[in-house]
Amino acid sequence: MIQAIRSSLEWKLILIIFATIFITVTGVSTFSFIKSSEAINNDVVRFSNQILKQANLNLSRYIRDNEQFFRTISGSREFQDWLKTGPNDQYGLFDSYQKIEKTWITPFTTYHPETLSIKLYNENGNESTYRNEYMWESILAPYYSMKNESWLGSMELTGKISRHYGMDDHYTDKAGRSKSIPILTYAQKFRFAEQNGYLAIDISLLATQEILNEIQLGEHGLGMIVDQSGTIVSYPDPGQINSKLDPVIFTNISSNLSGSYYKAETKQMIVYQTITGTDWKVIVIVPYGDLAKSISNIRHLTITLTIAGLLIASILAYLTSHSITRRLKQLRRTIKMTKLDQFDVRAEVTGIDEVAELASAYNLLLDRIENSILQLAETRLVQQHAVLSALQSQINSHFLYNALESINSMAHLAEQPDIQQTTIALSNMLRYTSNYQQTIVTVKDEFDHLKNYFYIIRILYGDNISLSFEQDSSALDAQCLKAIIQPFVENSVKHAYEVTGERLFIRISTTRWKDRYVQIVIEDNGIGFTDERLNTIQQALSIGQTEQDYMRFSRIGVLNVHYRLKTFYNEPDTGVFVERLLPGGGTRIIIRFPYRT
Repeated sequence: MIQAIRSSLEWKLILIIFATIFITVTGVSTFSFIKSSEAINNDVVRFSNQILKQANLNLSRYIRDNEQFFRTISGSREFQDWLKTGPNDQYGLFDSYQKIEKTWITPFTTYHPETLSIKLYNENGNESTYRNEYMWESILAPYYSMKNESWLGSMELTGKISRHYGMDDHYTDKAGRSKSIPILTYAQKFRFAEQNGYLAIDISLLATQEILNEIQLGEHGLGMIVDQSGTIVSYPDPGQINSKLDPVIFTNISSNLSGSYYKAETKQMIVYQTITGTDWKVIVIVPYGDLAKSISNIRHLTITLTIAGLLIASILAYLTSHSITRRLKQLRRTIKMTKLDQFDVRAEVTGIDEVAELASAYNLLLDRIENSILQLAETRLVQQHAVLSALQSQINSHFLYNALESINSMAHLAEQPDIQQTTIALSNMLRYTSNYQQTIVTVKDEFDHLKNYFYIIRILYGDNISLSFEQDSSALDAQCLKAIIQPFVENSVKHAYEVTGERLFIRISTTRWKDRYVQIVIEDNGIGFTDERLNTIQQALSIGQTEQDYMRFSRIGVLNVHYRLKTFYNEPDTGVFVERLLPGGGTRIIIRFPYRT
C-alpha cells in the first residue's frame, strides 16, 4: 500500500488534500465549540457591533446624501435667482423653479424616493413646492403652505441647517385622505439681494426605520435613532417618535460615542454607535436570551455542516486528483511518442485549467517544431537554388564582361561614341546586378543604376519615352535593397510603350513618409491594368508568403520586390503597393521601406 502511494501522484494528491481539509475543518470546529461556550458575552457584543456598524454606514450615507443635496440646492445659482424674483413676476418665479427642478431635484429624487417634498418660501409671498410623485403613498397636501409651519418664525440667519422631526399630518394618501407620517425636515433661512427666503426638505423617516429593521438581533430585538438630547428620531412604533429615551439608558450612552452595556434589570444588551457626521446615535436593544439561543443554534449547525463537509471534501479530493493525474498521464504518453519522432501525435486537451493550458502549449510546441522543420527544408532548397543561380550568373557575367569590353574597344577605334556609351551603361548595369556580395545599397545608387538603364532605352526608342525625377535630398542617402526601382520602369516600357507604341511619360518622386520611411512613387500614363489583373496583384501583395514562393515570384517583378522588402525589413508598412493612376489608364507603384543610413 505504501509503495503504491509513493509511486502514484494521484494517491499523493488525494492524501494531501484530504489531510489538509480534515485538519483545518476539525481544528476550526473544535476551537469554535470550546470558545463559543466560554465567550458568549463577547460574541454578543462583537456580533452586535458588526451589524450595527453596517447599519451605521447606511444611515450615515443616507443622512449625508440628503444634507449634501440640501447644500447643493441652497448654494446653486438657480436658487439665488428664485430668491431674487419679485412678488409679481409669476413667469420669472415659474422659470427659476423649473430650472431648480430640472437641474437638481429630478435627478436626485429619482434615486432617493424617501425625499417627499422640497419647499421654497420667500417673505415677499413667493412660494414653490415640489411633491415627489414616486412616493404616491404619501403626498404633500395641496393646501400646504410653509408660512404656516410652527418653526418658521423662530428661524434665524445662522448659516446652519436645522432639523425638525416628528409626526406630520400635512400629507395625504393616494385617495386624498389625510395621514400622519414620521418626517425629518431639513430647513434653513437665507438672505440674498435683500430678500429673506427659506428652503425646507421633508425626508420620510420610514426609510431610516427600514434600515434599522435590517438589524436582526434575536426575535425581540429593536433598533432606534436618538438625537443628542435623548429625543427619539426613528422607532418601529411611529407614535414613539419625538418622545424621550429611557433616562437610565440615556445616562449610560450619553458620555461615549459608541459602546455597549448589559442592563441587568431587564436582561437586555444595549449596543450603540454615533452616526458618522452627526450627533445622533443608533441604539440596538437585544434580549440576551434571544442572541444566546441563536449562537447555540449556530454552534450545533456548525458541527453538522463540518461532518457533511468532510464527506463532501473526501469525494471532491478524489475527483479533483483523478482529473488532474488522468490528463497528466495522457500528456506523459504523448511526450513518450515525441521521443520516438512521432510529431504528429497530439495531447488530448480537456478542461480550461492549468493542465489543459499545459497540454495546449505542448501541442503548440509540436506544431512549431513541425513548421520549423518544414521551413528549414524550404530554406535549404531556396539556398541551393540561389547558389546555383549565382554560380551560373558568375560564369555568364565573366563572358559578357569580356564581350562588352571588346565591343567598347571596337567602338572607340571606330569613333562611335553612342555605341561606346551604350556599352559602358550596359556593363555598369551588369556589374551592379551581378555583385551578389553587395545586397544593400543607397537610394542614390539605385537611381544611378536606373539612369544607365534609361540611357539604353533612349538609344532604342528615342524621345518616345520620357523620364522625370522629383527627389528629396534627405532620402538619397537611405539604405535600401538592390534592384527595387529599375524593374518597375522596365515593366512600364514593356507593358505600355511596346504594346501601344504611344508616347510614354514616367515620373518618379522620392519623399520621406511619416519621417520613419522612404517612399518612392513611380507613375506612368500607359494603358494600366485591367480590373481583374489589378485585383489579382493587390490580393497577392496582401497575403504573406513563404520562402518556397520565392521560386514562383522570381519572374514577377512586383511580387519579387515586395517579397524581398517584406522579408528583409519585416515591418507592416513596408512593401509595394499598386494603384490605378487615372480612371482611363495609367499606373502608380508605391515602394516603401524604413529610413536607415
